[in-house]
Formats: sequence, C-alpha cells, structure tokens
Amino acid sequence: MLLGAGTDTITDAYTPEQKFAEFRRLDLDFVELPLRSADEPGRAEELRTLAAAHGLTVASAVVAEFVRLPDVPEEDRSDAVRRVIDTAGTAVGLGCDLVLVPVRVKAEEPRRAEVYADAYAELLAATAPHGTVIAAEFVGGTPPADAADLVRSMDDPRARLFFDTGNCLYAGADPVADLRNLLPLVAQVHLKGGPDTPLAAMPLRELREVMRSGNFTGRCALEIESPTGRQSLRDAVSVLRMYGLWRPSGEGSTAHAA
Repeated sequence: MLLGAGTDTITDAYTPEQKFAEFRRLDLDFVELPLRSADEPGRAEELRTLAAAHGLTVASAVVAEFVRLPDVPEEDRSDAVRRVIDTAGTAVGLGCDLVLVPVRVKAEEPRRAEVYADAYAELLAATAPHGTVIAAEFVGGTPPADAADLVRSMDDPRARLFFDTGNCLYAGADPVADLRNLLPLVAQVHLKGGPDTPLAAMPLRELREVMRSGNFTGRCALEIESPTGRQSLRDAVSVLRMYGLWRPSGEGSTAHAA
C-alpha cells in the first residue's frame, strides 16, 4: 500500500519547501494537493517542482469546489462546472492520476444527486483522454452507500469512490463494514479520525485486514483536520506503522505489513 499526505497536513506556518522536506523525511510515497480554481498556474507548477526535487510524486488532487455545485444558482452552474473541469485539468497537468470530488448527498434533496451526476459526467468526459480516475468522497454526513450509488450511476470504470474512514463516523456509519462492502469500488482511502475519535482509536487493525484480505491495490492518504506544526503528521505516521498499515519503502516494502 502506498501512503501519501496532503500539503494541508502541516500548518501553513511552514513553507511549501519545509512541508515537502518533511514528507521526504517521513519517506511518504506521494503527495495529495488541494486545488482551487483561483490558484495561479505558477503555484501548481511550483509544487510539482518541489515534489520532484524531493523525489515525491503528486499523485492525487482534491477539487473541493465540486461539493458546492448544487448550491450554485442554476444560471451560474455551467461556469462553476467549467471551473471545476479546468482545475481538474491542472491536476492532470501535474501528473495526478486521481482527482477527488467531495459530494454532500442528502436523501431529502434528490435534486442534489442529479446536479452532481450531471457535473460528474462532464468531468469524466473532459478527463477521458488522460484516463484520470474521478473519485467521489462522501462528506458532510453523507452515508458512504449514497456516494457509492452516485458513482455507480456513472457507469464508467473511472468513476470510483474515495473512502474516508473519519467521515464514516460523521455519517453514523461503520468504517470497517462499509469499507468491506464497498472495497471493489474504492480507488483511494483517507485515513483519519472522527469527530470525537482520534486516529489511534480508530479500528485500524480491522481496516488493515479488510484491505489485505480484499487485495486492495489502491493508495491511502493521511488527512489531519487540525494539524499542529509537523508533529501531528509525524504522530499519525507512527500510529499507522504501529498498527501495521504501512512501512516506508526504505525498509523494503510499501505493501501491507505482514
């Protein structure tokens, strides 16, 4: 299993150079970037240059603006979708093979799922020449199964699920049971705690066993909601190693520890 982390897992009191140096010191396998349409192209290129200088790959990107599409006035929605597609294009240019799009699906508002589905289809079509995986992540209390239904409705092998262990708790779901049920659809996993549950108290052994027994070949990325300097990331990596979820390539393998 390959393990990465986002640039926002370390507080912005540190420069991008310091963040990438820390990722390298921890021997992480890849970087996940949060991207916005307002980001200057030069910033994205700077991050790619930093990653290359530290021997890291920018493998996935988060396009957070996707989640707000159902709340955008209908007359402005096509422009909003275009900005999302352009941001995904930036991610493709950085070498990302996966773009994460968060969705907040509500059972009492079926129209939200319809808006997401239309935009999802456009995004898949725009990235088709590159083979980019577009993975929906359930946020804001969305049950994992509802996001999975949206993904399946795309009927496209590049439409996948981004499974977040902490978001399961926000939705009142069981991360172990849902990961087991949805694993064939999962492209990547966010490892984090829940609203009142730190990462170390999550069922990490059970999650590891689900991924191991299910022959999961995707990646995992750490997500830290309230990072403190660099120490939060260091502690999280130590926890994953302690529970056998990851060991760095310098120790012989990035696969699941035996």
